[in-house]
Amino acid sequence: MAAPIRVALVGAAGYTGAELLRLLHTHPAVVIEALYGRTTAGKSLAETLPSFAGVPMPSVQVLDAQAAARADFVFLAVPHGTAQTAAAALLAEGARVIDLSADHRFEDPAVYGAIYGTHAHPASLAHTVYGLPERNRTRIAAARLVGCAGCYPTSVILASGPALDAGLVEPEVIADCKSGVSGAGRDPGPGTHFPETSEGLHAYKTLAHRHAPEMSQALGGARVHFVPHLIPMNRGILATVYLRLKPGVTHDALRAIYEKAYKNEAFVTILPAGQHPDTRHVRGTNRCHIGLFGDEGSGLVVVQSVIDNLGKGAASQAIQCMNLMAGLPEDTGLKHTALFP
Repeated sequence: MAAPIRVALVGAAGYTGAELLRLLHTHPAVVIEALYGRTTAGKSLAETLPSFAGVPMPSVQVLDAQAAARADFVFLAVPHGTAQTAAAALLAEGARVIDLSADHRFEDPAVYGAIYGTHAHPASLAHTVYGLPERNRTRIAAARLVGCAGCYPTSVILASGPALDAGLVEPEVIADCKSGVSGAGRDPGPGTHFPETSEGLHAYKTLAHRHAPEMSQALGGARVHFVPHLIPMNRGILATVYLRLKPGVTHDALRAIYEKAYKNEAFVTILPAGQHPDTRHVRGTNRCHIGLFGDEGSGLVVVQSVIDNLGKGAASQAIQCMNLMAGLPEDTGLKHTALFP
C-alpha cells in the first residue's frame, strides 16, 4: 500500500478552506497533517467551522513555512495578496504549493501587475502553472506551484474553449455569469449582507472585472466581454456564453467538436440537445454540465455551463490538480454526485 499523501492547509476559516477540508477528509489517499491560520491560530477547527464538530482535525497554528513544507502538498486558501508571501516562503523550503487565490494565475509579472498591481514576489511566477486540468494537465503534473483557475474563468473557459480551439467561431466571447454569494468569501460586507442580496439580482463590475484577462489568456487571446451577477443563493455559477460561428460552420459540427473535446473528461458532461444545465445538479461536486444552443440562421451560438463555485471553481479543482501532481487518477476522492435536492 502506498504511503499516504500528507497535506497542509493555510487558511482554514473561509468557505473555500472548509470545502477543501470536507473533501480532503474523505480522500482515500490523503492525511491532513497541519492547519494554519492567522486570526484562528490556537483554536480548534470546530470553533471556527462548527460543521467539523466531532471530526478529528489538527488544531490551527500560525504558519511556519519550514514545518508546513514537510507535507507533500500545501494548499493556500487565503485572500488575494496574502498568498504571495506565503507561497514564496514555502517554495524556498521546497514545498509543492497549490494556490486558490489569484496571486499565481499569471506567469508574467507585468501582466499580473497590469491587473492586480505589483506582485510582492515576482520570482515565484516563474514556477507557476495555470490550474485548469482540462486544458493544462501535463504541466500541472510536473508543477511546483499551481495557481488554480478562478471560478468565473473556469465556467467560461470550459464553455468556450473547444469552439475557439477548433477555429469554428470568431475570437470574441460575450460571457454573462451568475454566481452564488459564497464566491465573495466569508467576511461580511455591504454587498454580501443578507438584506442586500436576498430577493434581488444585480450585476457588478460590468466589463471591468479582473477575471476577464484571465479568461482571455487561457482562450488564446480571444477578446472577452464579461458581465458578472450576484444572485441570492449560496453556491453555484451559471455562465451563458455567446459566440458567433464562422461562415459555413454548422451547429452539428460544433456539437461534434464539444463531444470529442470532453469525451474522456471525468468531470465535464455535454448535455443532450435542448437540455439546460442547472446549478443544483452540480452542487457539492467537481462537475461541469454544458448545454449547447444555436440559431442556424444568424450563426449565433449560446453555450451554457454550470459549476459549483466552491467545488470545480475552487476546492475540488485544487484537489484535481493535486491528484495530477501526485500521479493519482484525477477523480480520486472526487466522485461525488450532486447534493440533490
